[in-house]
Amino acid sequence: MKKIILTLTAIILSVGLYGQEKQKNAKDYIGDLASADEKLIVAAADWLGNAKEKDAVQKLVELCKDSRENVRLHAVMALGYIRDENSVETVNNLLVNDASTNVRYAAILSSFRIGSKKSIDAWQKSKEKETDPYIKDILKKMEEKAKK
Repeated sequence: MKKIILTLTAIILSVGLYGQEKQKNAKDYIGDLASADEKLIVAAADWLGNAKEKDAVQKLVELCKDSRENVRLHAVMALGYIRDENSVETVNNLLVNDASTNVRYAAILSSFRIGSKKSIDAWQKSKEKETDPYIKDILKKMEEKAKK
């Protein structure tokens, strides 16, 4: 009987522990940014942005040069949430030069969140170069608001 109780206790404990993963921390998510798995990178960028993790800024800046649109999109959004002045140049570059309308739109929002005066010139350049009417309208409104 004692042996059966011990066996059942062992089974219950092992089942209870099954599937429990170690909680990830910022360092783990920053490490995930170097993955080849796009979904893992996107999830890590989102988590780091929401956590406003400044230690991730350099890796996120590097991801803004990635060939995958979705990776650039989530990296620039994370930079906007983190609001680190060191990322302004990268965000402005995406705003003016990225081929993806989605990435340019995210860069506009991120530049506004960061709130650097360095972005005003990029907004102007983008407004002159932009072909998407929706983005042009947002840029115009943001520029007017920034001048006030």
